[in-house]
Amino acid sequence: MSNSAKLFSFLFIFFLGLGIFLAVSAQEASPVEEAVNLDEDIQPEDLGVSEPKLLPDSPFYFLKNWARGIQNVLTFNPIRKAELRMKFANEKLMEVKKIVQKTQDPEKIKKATENYQQEVEKIKNQVEKIKEKAKENPQVESFLDKFLHQQTLHEKLLEKLETQVPSQAFEKIKEAREAHLERFQSVMLKLEDRPEKITEKLDKILEEQKGSQFKEFKNLEVLKNLEEKVPEEAKEAIRKAEEKITENLQENLEKMSPENQEKFKEYMEKISGDKERQLEIMEKIKSESSELKENLEKVKERIKEKIKEKKGEPVACAQVITYCIDPSTGECAVYPDACSTPKPCQSCLVEMSPGTGCKNLWWFDNEHKYCQQKEFCGLYMYLGLRTFETKEECETGLQK
Repeated sequence: MSNSAKLFSFLFIFFLGLGIFLAVSAQEASPVEEAVNLDEDIQPEDLGVSEPKLLPDSPFYFLKNWARGIQNVLTFNPIRKAELRMKFANEKLMEVKKIVQKTQDPEKIKKATENYQQEVEKIKNQVEKIKEKAKENPQVESFLDKFLHQQTLHEKLLEKLETQVPSQAFEKIKEAREAHLERFQSVMLKLEDRPEKITEKLDKILEEQKGSQFKEFKNLEVLKNLEEKVPEEAKEAIRKAEEKITENLQENLEKMSPENQEKFKEYMEKISGDKERQLEIMEKIKSESSELKENLEKVKERIKEKIKEKKGEPVACAQVITYCIDPSTGECAVYPDACSTPKPCQSCLVEMSPGTGCKNLWWFDNEHKYCQQKEFCGLYMYLGLRTFETKEECETGLQK
């Protein structure tokens, strides 16, 4: 066989193997995991920068900073300087992400995070030199729009990184995220002092950002975090943006198929972020649909369980027999309480033998303040549960 034929055979096998590997890799991520990654796993291209090659743990990293310094010195326009600083911050955040993927060494992670924090501070300092507001200069407005877009992405990625770093580096990432929010709101309010414009810009930017069909929830979380940091006079502008996004999320959930509503429940299981804040957001989502209402209640229950788990509190399990498909066998199985059911539970029916005492009843409890029907079997009572023979009796009991 000639050398060219050997080369051709090698390349054919290589690319065939690569194609198979990529296909298998693509299949490994579930649709829900893909949705979570789309909303949290921010990529360099999302921030307009390239994949970092030289990282802070390299002995040659100083060359990269040296080149950045030259660029900064040769840039004279204050707005262009602010844009350059923002680009450097984007690059350094991607370096943090790459370091976290590369190593679990807390010192290396802390060093990369410190670099990022310093750059975010430099953005704020540079913006202080811009004397005009967005309404007075189109260049300032353009910078602000880009800033708002990119900083919301920073917040999403920083929350994700908090779940990926070792415990020794967690506080540093958290500190960086808190400091980032402070600088975020400071720059925003320095360049735009009209509340209605802040609302308008946040609405538009978050709506246009790429993301999954559930992206509004993550956007709400970002706004909630930002609202906590802004001064009192700016909170209303953030709240108005939250209200609109909440309405959009609620409307989208109501339009979703039952299958996608189930995916939303799983999505909520997998996303990063502060669970108490997520519960606060969930409490504001309302629905007239009994099916969606039930799904939302289940999501809230699971968030509450996670909050208790984080605090080290025992999780109360409702003693209600539930029928779900066993993921390991694919067969319908009986689960004795809410904690033992697979998440999510794919409901199923089993034929009960006579004398098991199973009965279809209407019910509500302390966590589910609306009437719904299900089959109860065995010793199903728990604190706060009330059951009724008819829907009318249940609704009467609910009003008392």
